[in-house]
Amino acid sequence: MTPPPPGPSSSGKARIKIPTEALLNAARSAAGKLADLSRDPQVRDEAANVARAIGRLLQAVKNAPGNRSGTGEKKG
Repeated sequence: MTPPPPGPSSSGKARIKIPTEALLNAARSAAGKLADLSRDPQVRDEAANVARAIGRLLQAVKNAPGNRSGTGEKKG
């Protein structure tokens, strides 16, 4: 089976490519704002947990060998 040709998806909308780092930064920022603004203590705690987890994921992506930015640590 051949992959679909590049270009607009079958729904007629063009796909937007967002770099992983930018996407993770936006998600972390949104979770952080929710943690700051929510009135519910459980929501604040969980949003803060998500923001920390995304921060760790972002750091792992940056440190991954073969990272396109060239900043990953070489292993072995």
